[in-house]
Amino acid sequence: MRSTFSYPQNFVRYLGTGGARYCMIRQMRWTGGIWFSYGGLNGVIDPGPGSLYHICNATPDIEADSVRVILLTHKHLDHSTDINVLAEAMTEGGFQKQGTIILPKDAIEAPDPVFLDYCAQKVGKIQKACDGLITELENGVTVEAVMHVHHDVDCFGYILRKKGLRSWGIISDTRLMSSFAKRYENCDYISINTTFLERNPKSEHMSIQDDIDLLKELHPKLVTISHMGVKLINNGPEKLAKTLSTAQTRVVAGQDGMIINLDNLKIFSPINKKKEIIKYKII
Repeated sequence: MRSTFSYPQNFVRYLGTGGARYCMIRQMRWTGGIWFSYGGLNGVIDPGPGSLYHICNATPDIEADSVRVILLTHKHLDHSTDINVLAEAMTEGGFQKQGTIILPKDAIEAPDPVFLDYCAQKVGKIQKACDGLITELENGVTVEAVMHVHHDVDCFGYILRKKGLRSWGIISDTRLMSSFAKRYENCDYISINTTFLERNPKSEHMSIQDDIDLLKELHPKLVTISHMGVKLINNGPEKLAKTLSTAQTRVVAGQDGMIINLDNLKIFSPINKKKEIIKYKII
């Protein structure tokens, strides 16, 4: 397919906005994670089911073998199934030992790793995420790990920074933590995994109510909600997101293929997906 659209210099593209097992199994929304181009560095966050496919089918083109960093928030399948094939792409089939992967310890170590040693040996740098650890990437980009709490697996959010550019981050699957307002306070843009319509005390996922509570203390310029579960999707996330917006923060529901310009925070939504020429509109 073709497009008259050109990517901004720094941007995020959603390779999926669906979350949790039933949405993943039914593919109600894509589940491929997030592509970003930031400070001259290309990367993927949480390459879940379909990540490579949606990279290869993106319009305009993005190239899997241009990836130089993969960030894994945790090892659950809806976040991690494509990590090995993305590592293979990043290392050009294993012939170039390059790139960085940051992931929780339990995603790579026994007894139940999701990232294969066969692939890990080909990567330039493997970094095990620790709370507060700042890792230097290429081109002066840094990434900081933020501890989350999620169902007995190691889980982290991430904050990306580069001098002269907007800082931005992701809050992954987690219960709402009092530390988030302080940790993410300098982010202009945050993608928040919001799985539930209503708060569920038995499940460590963010809900619409958790977002409301968080945005009373945290005031980024833009928030997009993603990793949405079945009930939230069925109840119209676009309308729900508008109710979350505050005087300081615009909140928008993520869409599959949506692009966020990280320089001016404009949002582009794909239209005409099934036609030969794909167009985007600002929302």
